[in-house]
Amino acid sequence: MLLAIIHDAFKNLSGNLLRSGLTMLGVIIGVASVIAMIAIVEGGQVSLVNSIERLGTNLLFVWKKRLTVEERRLYAGRWTKLKYADALAIRQKFPELTVAPVDYFDGQIKAGKRDFSGRIYGTSPEYSEMRNFFPAKGRFITTVDIQEWQRSVVLGSTIAEVLFGIESPIGKEVKIFLHGRNKKRDNSTKKNGNSTKEGKKEQPRVGEYRFVVVGVMETKGESQGKDWDEMIFIPSTTMIRYFLGTDRIGNLVIHVPDRNRMDEFSKKLNQFLVQRHDGVDDLRIHNQGEFLKTVEQTLWTFRIVLGGIAFVALLVGGVGIMNIMLVTVTERTREIGLRMAIGARRQDILLQFLIESTTISIIGGGLGIILGIVSAYGFGNLVAQALPGGGDWGAVIEPPAILIAFTFAVGVGILFGLFPAIKASKLDPAEALRYQ
Repeated sequence: MLLAIIHDAFKNLSGNLLRSGLTMLGVIIGVASVIAMIAIVEGGQVSLVNSIERLGTNLLFVWKKRLTVEERRLYAGRWTKLKYADALAIRQKFPELTVAPVDYFDGQIKAGKRDFSGRIYGTSPEYSEMRNFFPAKGRFITTVDIQEWQRSVVLGSTIAEVLFGIESPIGKEVKIFLHGRNKKRDNSTKKNGNSTKEGKKEQPRVGEYRFVVVGVMETKGESQGKDWDEMIFIPSTTMIRYFLGTDRIGNLVIHVPDRNRMDEFSKKLNQFLVQRHDGVDDLRIHNQGEFLKTVEQTLWTFRIVLGGIAFVALLVGGVGIMNIMLVTVTERTREIGLRMAIGARRQDILLQFLIESTTISIIGGGLGIILGIVSAYGFGNLVAQALPGGGDWGAVIEPPAILIAFTFAVGVGILFGLFPAIKASKLDPAEALRYQ
């Protein structure tokens, strides 16, 4: 009996393919939207996490905190800056951690008649491994460079190409100097006369210094707002001695060997640095794990919003099913009366119309899955191409997303098909037979 009802349901649906197809359209679009949107958001998460972890994992970043006027007044005369000595102290106190001081200045690098203006970074040997950024030619900064204030420079791949073309720059000489240093220095001297002792510490050194190229970094591309191929590295001690004129540095990058202990070390480092700075809480420690959590929270917002839009599309498709099924009940009123007259029960009529609406949802859901997967990869590729440098944003198809979308589509078919089915089953046989 059930097989006969299912056969009749398919026969009725195939009898008007255009109507059935248009009825399915809402379900197809809804299921495809759910799958495609979730796949693209998941792809975004994978791309962002990979982008972050490609430049190092388990990292803590120590920055100087911007103090309020009250805090400056309160801490007047006390240590309120991050210094190179802090990096050395952390290495001694926490030998299990890897520490790299990082600072930069805006300068110019010249090789013959070619030059490049940009940021020149001072750091230590540990930086390369911590950031997963290694030389393609030559070497990175070494401990000897740090200890002996060597004038060694490591070039990003773009810088090497600009300055030397296809030639190997290893062992070649370049000149590095600060932008506008002489003009600023002269104006400062004219206005203030002799510089104070503190002023001398803050003023960059005057001069143009020769450096030897010891390495060229691998091609890395753009990430986290930086073009890593346009970076220039020199030893941090060399930068302090020749360019900054002070042992104050911009920040520290610290690698924690165990991801589960990042919060623990973040607290310990904060306590240690506050103690070193005479009780002044003038630094902030940024946990890479916290940034990843923020990314996850943001993406969950996208999931909810986009998923909600897609499910609304499914509901609209359900309303379409209900409307068409109501029209079908009206058109087949005499048929329903005839079936009841020859012995069909009310539950048989209800089941027939319910199977028809459910069949529409199942077929529409299946087609929606196919369309959703194709759309997800298509949109994922478009997003990737729109990103700077091409990007690596792609779709990630999650089986749970497919299952949820399909189940919801079938549920919508049953829910919205129930009212027309009940209406059909409650028709009076005599009235139905007289219906014109």
